Amino acid sequence: MGSGENNELVLLSEGIPCAEELSEDEEMIIQVKLWQLLAVRTQRYTMGDHSSIRIETARELLRSICFCINLYLKETGEPVSYLLNADFNELFGLALQSIEKKIETGKRLYQAACLTAPEVENTSYRDTLRGMKKFWKCYDFYFFAHLIPCDIDYQLSNPVPDSLLGIEYFNDYLRRIIIENNLLRRFETGTVIRLLCSYCTDYEGLLINLYEPVATNAIGLAMIGGDVYKLDIRENDRSQIAAKLIPLSEDKALASLRTAVACLCGDWGIGGSAAADYLQKTSESLYPRIKTAMNHSGLGGIFLSLPGTS
Repeated sequence: MGSGENNELVLLSEGIPCAEELSEDEEMIIQVKLWQLLAVRTQRYTMGDHSSIRIETARELLRSICFCINLYLKETGEPVSYLLNADFNELFGLALQSIEKKIETGKRLYQAACLTAPEVENTSYRDTLRGMKKFWKCYDFYFFAHLIPCDIDYQLSNPVPDSLLGIEYFNDYLRRIIIENNLLRRFETGTVIRLLCSYCTDYEGLLINLYEPVATNAIGLAMIGGDVYKLDIRENDRSQIAAKLIPLSEDKALASLRTAVACLCGDWGIGGSAAADYLQKTSESLYPRIKTAMNHSGLGGIFLSLPGTS
């Protein structure tokens, strides 16, 4: 590769683990090791024909290397300074072994996601879950471990962090969708569908999250001591929720929402620790909407009534 291409690759070295604690000389040591490993990976990818590789492909090979190195450091808890004396070829091999284990975990998670899928029709949900099946055939972790070779369009209530790539993103997405599935399955399918009809008349066809309206109503009912499993919040219930929250500061209102989640997870037995944390995040993201609604249109657009009630 020419010097212009090398300069572009230097910019991509920002993908290595945070090097703030390293001196310039130490950073250079890691840079050199990266280029050496990139040369080895490029040779294997092109089967020795370096002239056949495009700069875009070399860029992706480097990103994959950086992903693997970051993964190894996260898995082992080693500091960035570990890289100074590490054999990058050996380190890369160990990272690939870790990825292989994560792939097996992902297969189990995918099976669990399919088995726990709610009996509710939504095109985005079904297409995403169906499309994820091809991940195993298309995931070239040996050269492109950072990529996600399938379409994941269904929107989670609490999205996967953008910092996760490859199999880490894939597995984290599945863990989150399983949590959402498990909550949805705690309620009668007919009740969930009625609530979704209030939330969005075309809940089957539009790109919506199925978990959020159910979790929202469950939190609201838990807050006022209502029947959580009915998922029905009427005008009187909304008035009670508003009366509880209006006098409170933001911190105390958030604490009240957290207490409702604790009630759901304790008294109502909904979810374990991971599900509780997930529900807490949902409740925290709910508060800005509640605050705005209380100051303007009221809570009717957040805490929903089932069709035929008010």
